[in-house]
Amino acid sequence: MFGYLVTRLAAHPENVATDALHYVLSSSPATARALELHLRRAAELPVGLHYDVQSTGEDGSIPDLAGVAEDGSTPLLVEAKFHAGLTANQPVSYLRRLPADRPGLLLFVVPAMRLELLWTEVLSRAKLTDPAAPAGEFRAVTAADGHVLAMTSWRSLLAVLAEAAVTAGDRAAVANLDQLRGLCDRMDSQAFHPLAPEELSGSVAVRLRQYTGLINKAVDRLIASGTATPGTTRFGRGGARAGVEWWGRFFGLSDVSCLLRMSAIRWAEDRATPLWLQVGYNGSPPPAVVHAALAPLQAERSRVFRRRLFVDVAIDLLPGAEEDAVIDHIARQIERVTALLPGLVTNDASTEVLDGMADAELADEDSGGPA
Repeated sequence: MFGYLVTRLAAHPENVATDALHYVLSSSPATARALELHLRRAAELPVGLHYDVQSTGEDGSIPDLAGVAEDGSTPLLVEAKFHAGLTANQPVSYLRRLPADRPGLLLFVVPAMRLELLWTEVLSRAKLTDPAAPAGEFRAVTAADGHVLAMTSWRSLLAVLAEAAVTAGDRAAVANLDQLRGLCDRMDSQAFHPLAPEELSGSVAVRLRQYTGLINKAVDRLIASGTATPGTTRFGRGGARAGVEWWGRFFGLSDVSCLLRMSAIRWAEDRATPLWLQVGYNGSPPPAVVHAALAPLQAERSRVFRRRLFVDVAIDLLPGAEEDAVIDHIARQIERVTALLPGLVTNDASTEVLDGMADAELADEDSGGPA
């Protein structure tokens, strides 16, 4: 019931979850100690922290939760997320708020389904790399001054706290954590959140229209420069197409059929960008071959994805730039892909015209999982 009421009545469920977590940690010594022990495997945090909610720093950053040591320093900052994006201060300004010359940890707590996407984004913003292969629901890397940037899922964190509460016989904490877990499970399942009036004011529609404009202008620029062609041997010509949760434009790169599209599902699950380049179509060239050819791009985390019938390449947008600079940035990323594609198409490829392909078939390609 708690999860249902929060999603119905609270404009920002993250704030409710943060307050609930703060209440549990402040009222249950067993769970507070369990959190310290859990995080000390990544950073040597002091013991006996107490917690403040949304303490504003001198730089204007407002972490959701701050772990305060006896000397008044804040060696632990916690930022809670459900579906909200990262703010301009995250994570760089937050890392700077950690005490200098002593251990500190910035922890993001996020839905399990968003963990990989948000981990990729915070690493990129902090200019850090994670050499470990993605595994489990707790990630940590060392940043400047020996501080640690970490991320875990609500599911994983609450399981640690609940185990400690059960072991300590703290029935109140167990009940409170059950309520918080219900909210997190509801948010992790992408429960529909009531629309806010500002979402309907037109700004969202204008931005979506601009995304489609970026696609057309970038493809036109690539064709004008000779990097791309309107069509391919296999499809004759490309053009605009749409399907379930995507809109895009087909064209050719080194005679490989490609689709630059705005994909809601890929944006929500794989990388923080609305634009995606589909390389190949309906298994031609074979996705394994394309994936191998794009190996130089795979060093960038969450950049290249092998789907069932094609390969996806995330195309990042350039924040804080004018339109021409954004289009140039898109074009340069696609040019990198183009340089790796020559020779992938065989001479005996059959001619198959794209016109008349059912939207359902195209949509099925976009929803195909990894091969």
